[in-house]
Amino acid sequence: MRLKADLHAHAADDFQDRISHSAEMLIDAAAKLNYDVVALACHNRVVHTRRIEEYGRRRNIVVVPALEALIEGKHVVILNPDPEHAAAKTFHQLRAIGRRGAFILAPHPFHLDNRCLGRKLLPNIDCFDGIEYCSLYRPWLNPNNKAQRLARNHGLPMVGTSDCHSFPYSGATFSWIDATERSVPAVIEALRAGRVAVDTRPKPIGATLQALACFVRDKARDIYSNER
Repeated sequence: MRLKADLHAHAADDFQDRISHSAEMLIDAAAKLNYDVVALACHNRVVHTRRIEEYGRRRNIVVVPALEALIEGKHVVILNPDPEHAAAKTFHQLRAIGRRGAFILAPHPFHLDNRCLGRKLLPNIDCFDGIEYCSLYRPWLNPNNKAQRLARNHGLPMVGTSDCHSFPYSGATFSWIDATERSVPAVIEALRAGRVAVDTRPKPIGATLQALACFVRDKARDIYSNER
């Protein structure tokens, strides 16, 4: 079956970013856009609960446990993580843990943020199962193009996501997944088999500017916190 999926989104449960929408609000917004799968990938910890899982089930959405880990200072999205994945701090540790049923995604690797993987991606490419096609781009400035070339050279699938931090929730970039059933294991298995395709178009300019404003705000907060 063909499933519409957003495999990297944030909600207010994320203690690192200031996000106004709850997990339930995110699921509601995704349901209105006919999504089948959503991964709640908050920073540095898994916020998936049975309550969220059941809420998703009532809205006919499979909620995938996930986190956006900080590995050697770089963002790494881990779908369906083992508890040890959440504790990993280095790529050496990530290799030692192995997959254990998880799918490891390189998020926005070449976007302009010092927490993006950038030059650390290629030396650690063996740690990854897929590369993210991030929704934050314009036709004349698209860091995803470099990510696509790298993914093609290493036989890795591209995975379209929203990386949603603010509303309105955009359906501009997402993934189609060919899974055998509507379940987390089936989604992970399909991703591993490369049965995933990116569906994308640039966000409206207003939504792009809002996302950039959130990025600048969060960076300013980080700088202020580090200086204190």
